[in-house]
Amino acid sequence: MNVIKTERGFEVLEHPRYVEPHDKIRLAQQSSAIGDYNHSFENPGSSYLWIGEHHHLNKEEVQQFIEHLQNWLKTGKL
Repeated sequence: MNVIKTERGFEVLEHPRYVEPHDKIRLAQQSSAIGDYNHSFENPGSSYLWIGEHHHLNKEEVQQFIEHLQNWLKTGKL
């Protein structure tokens, strides 16, 4: 799994298996929406995530996904 940034600076968690020839590569992406959380305004992308685009993950990949989500909960970064 790779973390890349959009043109607007938001992080996207992608899976290499879905890059080519598929055009839907996102597993999770930071959202620009701002929630009522501490430091949300100062940390864009830390309030909400867009999740998935119809991917299948095996157990090892799910573990990696969980680790990325836990990191986002702690830091606001994927």
